[in-house]
Amino acid sequence: PRAGAEAMVAHKPDAESLRHHGVNGKHSGSTRKSGGDRLKLLGGASGIYFFFIRYGKMQEKIFRYRGAAGQQFTAVWSLQFFEACVNVLVALIGRTCTGTMDLRSLHMHRLLMCSGLGQVVSKYCLSASLAAGLSFPVATLAKSAKMLPVMIGSLLVGGQRFSARQWAQAGAIVGGTSIVTYAEQGAKAGGRSTAAGLALVLLALGCDGVVGGVQRRFKRQCKEEGKQERSYDMMFWTNLYMALAALVAALSKQELLAFRSFARKNPKVFGDILQLSACGAMGQACIFWTIANFDSVVCTAVTTTRKLASVLLSLAERSQGESLSPTGW
Repeated sequence: PRAGAEAMVAHKPDAESLRHHGVNGKHSGSTRKSGGDRLKLLGGASGIYFFFIRYGKMQEKIFRYRGAAGQQFTAVWSLQFFEACVNVLVALIGRTCTGTMDLRSLHMHRLLMCSGLGQVVSKYCLSASLAAGLSFPVATLAKSAKMLPVMIGSLLVGGQRFSARQWAQAGAIVGGTSIVTYAEQGAKAGGRSTAAGLALVLLALGCDGVVGGVQRRFKRQCKEEGKQERSYDMMFWTNLYMALAALVAALSKQELLAFRSFARKNPKVFGDILQLSACGAMGQACIFWTIANFDSVVCTAVTTTRKLASVLLSLAERSQGESLSPTGW
């Protein structure tokens, strides 16, 4: 890979072709990233870290809440619809400011629709697994393992190739993050996970893999058609399809009225839902920007390692005398 990079420098290709070769070639990350690429990655990662750390806290708070009569929040599809609508609004503002790309191709819309459906099913399964009794430590471990199914999906669906070193690095990231997060949360939230919760979280990981592969194929299609990817376009169309799918599911399960009733009786939870949606929308803007400039595997590596930052912040917020276990360190 280093010899290939030196050969490219010798021939002085234009910046766009170098970016596609270095980031979107057969072996993702096979060439050194430029200083500009590193700054872009740092900017995207900072936004993902900031917004999704808060998002995770709000999500846990919502599903752990119990009303005066002991009732809990279960309108998961309605929550997905509400979040997707906020995401569409933010993406629409972004498209107005940055412009749009030509997406009249039916094939490209099919890819965006598959990506949207896969994401909304994945998010539903993860949220439903919590509502079905999945313990938070197990949920955290599942989130930490997301990078591997995304790589497998990019390989099988998107045709991307990875070196043995990249697989080893992914394993180290997933293994290390899982150990640290489990050591940090294992004692906090005990309890056994239900079979339904485990099945739902496994389905969520499978959907994440498919989405990663579809996003990789979308990038390849854009390259073949000579179109520049625009992050807010991807965010807008993906979330529009997510909103439509979530709306159909919410109507079929008659969740909308239950969502409205729960929000009116528990205004504190509705405030948390607003914060969740705002953080999710801004975080998604950072995610799609990272995917457009790099790829879904790089983005997933960022979101996975973000959990380590969550652990460090959680430790900083604890009272004196509480710390991470030796296993976690």
